Amino acid sequence: MVTSSGRTAPRHSMPQRSDHPGLKWRRTAKGRQPYWVARQVVRDTKGFPDRTIRLPRDVDQDALAELCRDHTARLMEFLAEPEPSGLHTRYDGSIRSLSRLFQEHPDSTFNQVKRNTRDSYTDSLKVIEGTIGNRAIRKVTVLDVQRYYRLWRAPRKERGLSRTKRAHDAVATLRMILRFGFAIGIDECGALVERLKMVRFEKSPAREQEMTYAHATAFVRKALELGESGTIPGWRGRYMAIGVAAQFELALRQKDIIGEWTDEEWHGAFTWENVPGWRLRLKTSKTRAAAVFTLSNYPLLFPLLEAVPHSERTGAIIKGEHGLPMRERSYRKWFRAIARAAEIPDEVWSMDSRAGAATEADEAGVPLGGISDMLTHGVEGTTVRYLRRREKKIADAARARVKAREVVDETP
Repeated sequence: MVTSSGRTAPRHSMPQRSDHPGLKWRRTAKGRQPYWVARQVVRDTKGFPDRTIRLPRDVDQDALAELCRDHTARLMEFLAEPEPSGLHTRYDGSIRSLSRLFQEHPDSTFNQVKRNTRDSYTDSLKVIEGTIGNRAIRKVTVLDVQRYYRLWRAPRKERGLSRTKRAHDAVATLRMILRFGFAIGIDECGALVERLKMVRFEKSPAREQEMTYAHATAFVRKALELGESGTIPGWRGRYMAIGVAAQFELALRQKDIIGEWTDEEWHGAFTWENVPGWRLRLKTSKTRAAAVFTLSNYPLLFPLLEAVPHSERTGAIIKGEHGLPMRERSYRKWFRAIARAAEIPDEVWSMDSRAGAATEADEAGVPLGGISDMLTHGVEGTTVRYLRRREKKIADAARARVKAREVVDETP
């Protein structure tokens, strides 16, 4: 704007002396409709969530002016807040902005957990952002979240299996970021958390599969056979055989056997330097429980270790390409290829070796406490979830009860 003196007048963020800041009229089929528009107040709204608000048309000018001033005050309060130090995202009321803040904030749960847990959070956050990221949190209702759950649970393909775990994990992660939002002072997040407290979402059923001893031995034979025939590299066959045998025999988690890569650095305890006298000492990756194993006590595993050339007995026991510790992605891919060649069903996963080991011990008569110690569980109730083929135990209990009755009947 040019003044009468020829100089350019300064730009102002708000119209001067306006009783209706942000007011804008639009023509509709029903007549003129008033709106409050944030960009009528300031040019750069910096992500303010309520950029346009429809105002009632049946109020007088004083009420309309008051509404405009209220919305403008909220905008100015938002703009006056300092940018969070070290964060790239500013909360704008959307689920996506809250998700990004949760991932960026140094004090959030996301940045306090182990990498594998953080990866699982990331998977769910991608689902959330990709489907409902643009939704304003203040407008989300309990019914909305129930609808999101159904959306996330829907099969990938027509007539496919419901993805219950995916949906349950996404809802749990949504609750988590809302609690984080409330913790940093966003009241609308706390309000939604409270409304969701009484709502329950179906979990995926507990796994019933197990890797049996027959599966483990079939895998070991096939891995060695494929390596010796040249179908796969010999080192791959040998180390995959050792990996599966170690998981089954020692009842350890996959991470305890193959270790973990973080930022191009490998961490793991299943190394040649850590088995002096064939005794392995480690703290498990999940519970940090101390465990000691005499490897010569495990006939499926020990011969495989003895067969490794002395020149390769350094560093990680399970090696991948170029003699480096094997990566989880490669282990998972190679496990499935060899398992299929060994005719092991796709429903049986590498992780099911712990359930197989626990069930084998249970059927061998090992007390529950002993199985818990083997699995490094602190609570026996957790161990029960690993036991399969419980029908045999039920049948044994039924026979014992009948036998006890016979004794009572024969008593004079």
